[in-house]
Amino acid sequence: MSDHLSTRARLLTEIVRYIDEGNYERAGEGWSFGIGRGTSQRQANQDETVFRKMRRLVYDHVARTVAIERTSLASPPTVDSLAGEFKKLMDELTPETRETLGQALGPIAAGQDSLIAEAAPGAKSQLDALDRYYSKEILEKLDGIVSRASALERMGLEIVPNRRVQFLFEEAHRCYLYGFHLACAVFCRAILEGALKEVADPQSETNQSIHDMIALAVEKGILTADRPRCAREVAKAGNRAIHDPEMFDRDYSPEKVEEILANTRKVLEELYRLPS
Repeated sequence: MSDHLSTRARLLTEIVRYIDEGNYERAGEGWSFGIGRGTSQRQANQDETVFRKMRRLVYDHVARTVAIERTSLASPPTVDSLAGEFKKLMDELTPETRETLGQALGPIAAGQDSLIAEAAPGAKSQLDALDRYYSKEILEKLDGIVSRASALERMGLEIVPNRRVQFLFEEAHRCYLYGFHLACAVFCRAILEGALKEVADPQSETNQSIHDMIALAVEKGILTADRPRCAREVAKAGNRAIHDPEMFDRDYSPEKVEEILANTRKVLEELYRLPS
């Protein structure tokens, strides 16, 4: 599939870049982005272009740090992580500017985080930093979301599942579309368990373990052909995701997670069909 199925992703990415650089303004009832860029950008000298890249690098570092401090148990990235990129950008500057700027960037190279924050006025507000970070993250996922959604076929169930199964189905697909593979597998297992309880074992004939309910569905002729195998694969993946997430991450590629979701959908179509 094309890497760029979303027209909006490309346009919004460009717009967000202008917002990050403060290069936008109100124009009547609308907004103008990239004001004065056209000719002036072409005429801008090499150093100005490099400085713009440096500012973007610093702002992105601050935004990433603010986000990670709130959502991760790992240590946030240090200023040292910028050293390689800064060196590449310094090499793009004219010799005179490089010499002048070297002294100013010395403390940053020494790892003084506070100077990074001071150098990024657009990121002083932590709310703005979070806005910057997550806007970029969502836009980076948008093409993949559109691509994965376009590959899904419409579900044509003959019987409407209960609200719990509907809710779990929607959550599993959100996780799949956004690339949250482990969560998708967990929800697929939950879908299977909920559907089996409703259709195959509503009277609690088993202890309602997922494998016992699969066996009962086979015994009753509810699951046929390859559907029992599909159900067992879903249960296996969900159990692995719950009990050994590291192994799941190693063993289940995005393609395998896609297969688990497809198997879940196949089993649902079998479970929620009208009796023949």
